[in-house]
Amino acid sequence: MKKWFIALLASVTLPLLVTTAQAQQFEEGVHYEVIADEGTAKPEINEFFSFYCVHCFRFEPIAKAMKERFPDAFTKTHINPGQGVIQTMAQAYAYAKKLGKDEEIGAAVFDYNFVKRNMLETEEDIRNVFILHDVSGEDFDKAMSSFSIRAAANKMQQLGQKYDITATPTFVVNGKYKMKVEGFRESENFAEDWIALADYLLNKDS
Repeated sequence: MKKWFIALLASVTLPLLVTTAQAQQFEEGVHYEVIADEGTAKPEINEFFSFYCVHCFRFEPIAKAMKERFPDAFTKTHINPGQGVIQTMAQAYAYAKKLGKDEEIGAAVFDYNFVKRNMLETEEDIRNVFILHDVSGEDFDKAMSSFSIRAAANKMQQLGQKYDITATPTFVVNGKYKMKVEGFRESENFAEDWIALADYLLNKDS
């Protein structure tokens, strides 16, 4: 991810006063690209991310603002371009989502990895985070070996492949539009413009 993008994220202050897209003219190929002919059945903004991606961590304030702005449409998909602990984390995230603890456990994982700089490197490390959030070690162990949780993690990976996700974070709207950070080099308020773009794309075909 380019240095200018990091600088944009570093300048973000929340909470945001989110406006509509009317103040910004968005162009295909500049601010977004079309990746499919047909969109999803329901409005959807999907953030593809990894708990081991520092840019995803820096993007969290904006991701949270997007969830607040689009509570019924916003979702997150953890992708794992490898095996080992990243694959384990994908399964753990699928389990956290099943428990309805994805936000609190996700925040804790990011905190360990990039604030405390105590990277979670083993399944035992991840298990301990769940225990700290009132999930028994026994329940965690059962979930990690269950077919349903493995299938959910694999489904997230397959979705990333379907949309040809090669970097994180990447935002896909309605399964049809991929948002492009490169289009905001001159933005004076990146977070506001980014959310306005999401709003524009979410309603583009309605």
